[in-house]
Amino acid sequence: MIYDSRDEFFMQLLVDYVLLNEILSGPFSDQCIQKIGIKYGLKVEDQYRSAGVCGEKLTTAEFAELVAMFFNSVGGEYTVKACDAEKVVLTCYGCPFGHLALKSPLVCEIFVGVAGGIAARNFPYSKVSVEHSIARKSSNCQLVVYLAETESALRAKGTEFHNDPTSYLLTRNEIQTISEEILSSNNVYSKYAQSLENLQSIHRDMETEYNQLRNEIFSDLRLGVMTVNDAGKITYLNKAAQDLLGIENHWDTYVTKEFQSLLKNTVTQSMRYSQHLIQVPFPGASRFYSVNTAPLFKEGETVSGAVSVFQDVTEKKQLETEMLNMEKFSLVAELAAGTAHEIRNPMTTLRGFLQILSKEFKPDTKGHEYCSLMIEEIDRANTIIKEFLLLTKPAAPKLREADLHVTLEEIFILIESKSLLENVELQKRYTKSLPLVKVDPAQIKQVFLNLATNAIQAMPSGGHLVISTAADRGKARVSFTDTGCGLEEAQLAKIFDPFFTTKEDGTGLGLTISYRIIENHGGRLSAVSTPGKGTTFTVELPAVSE
Repeated sequence: MIYDSRDEFFMQLLVDYVLLNEILSGPFSDQCIQKIGIKYGLKVEDQYRSAGVCGEKLTTAEFAELVAMFFNSVGGEYTVKACDAEKVVLTCYGCPFGHLALKSPLVCEIFVGVAGGIAARNFPYSKVSVEHSIARKSSNCQLVVYLAETESALRAKGTEFHNDPTSYLLTRNEIQTISEEILSSNNVYSKYAQSLENLQSIHRDMETEYNQLRNEIFSDLRLGVMTVNDAGKITYLNKAAQDLLGIENHWDTYVTKEFQSLLKNTVTQSMRYSQHLIQVPFPGASRFYSVNTAPLFKEGETVSGAVSVFQDVTEKKQLETEMLNMEKFSLVAELAAGTAHEIRNPMTTLRGFLQILSKEFKPDTKGHEYCSLMIEEIDRANTIIKEFLLLTKPAAPKLREADLHVTLEEIFILIESKSLLENVELQKRYTKSLPLVKVDPAQIKQVFLNLATNAIQAMPSGGHLVISTAADRGKARVSFTDTGCGLEEAQLAKIFDPFFTTKEDGTGLGLTISYRIIENHGGRLSAVSTPGKGTTFTVELPAVSE
């Protein structure tokens, strides 16, 4: 941009505009305004060329990019609708001049001069036609720059521009005409002063009114507010919305796509959403938002855009999931308490008689083989029943203060031996200072071994397992990150459910028991996964208060 700031551009524009438009009341004023635009366009093109990104003549694409970039840099919302060898079509959904254009449409000739002047210096033909104009109550502005002398160009209404290095200067005849026009008025200076004062007063009043209204509605609002125009482009985000979505200057990102999709339906189909839940992916984990939308109207019943009010409900969603898991554990506990002992007793009797029966057969006979196989399966069933009972009523933890780094080191040799067998590279990334926690070391070792074993088994062809620690907000965190096959979203939602497993020989109770142990310690066990890239299980435990 050729000016240090948007405010500097409008200050210069105000001076040029007032001097030439407010003093000159005749039809000659629009030609003078265009000359101002030609002068601005010359500066814009010179700065663009100084960057060394173009040849001797601009290409059609470079011309379209330059003009749109300049118009947007001063507050417009321009997009290139069409671009070919014959013409470039620019569409604007947000006028940089705002209410000034409605009061004095002639100011739009500035942009006509900018586009026409640049085109004349780079193409054999230049004609600018204003197809639509917000200043004339259209929904948008459309500027067509003809670059070739076609039949369409000759028929179009507009202004032709020529490649004249002095085209932005006044000729002798033009100066004579201006002099006669100025001298014909006796109160030209008082008219200029009064017009300038009126313009400044209107601007101050509108700015004050807008700021008061915006501040009253949105300043203390903790809900996110987003508005879009009828094209679905974001026109406003309050501070709370930017904080909730983690965005600042660039609003049209992958984060806002879900919101814009809902708002587009609201604009085009008049659909209103109430407490609609959407999931937005973020690095590391998704977040959930509850969204309400409503259309915005112009004069009459024409839809001009839409507004949404939303809030982050991720923690509420996590709490609901945890409550659901607790209900599942409670149901399993009731089932286990009522049936485990009744099943275990006859299984023990059956195993005893099978041991006696196996002695009736010689070691290499089929009878002996069948008895041994049945005993193994009964032992497997007893193991599941034992885990079932542990899930029903875990042993009360024998709490004492412990350093999780020491706990990890005590089992590291076991994890390392498992990783070597499976060709898994093991890495430790420990924080320098990890707060003490109050835990049952034996139960925590059981959890860590289970998570590490699961991670290694998820990489049958080898990979990397990273064990990392961190301290955050009064909690000690231990994470196990693998580079295995990862889990689909549907699998991840059931990962802590009893009997859910992705392994052929798994019981589906290991993670459920681990979850219950960490829960009994007042902590949290969570998992995030990306299919094809890997999974991270994280244990959070409350730190000991100093």
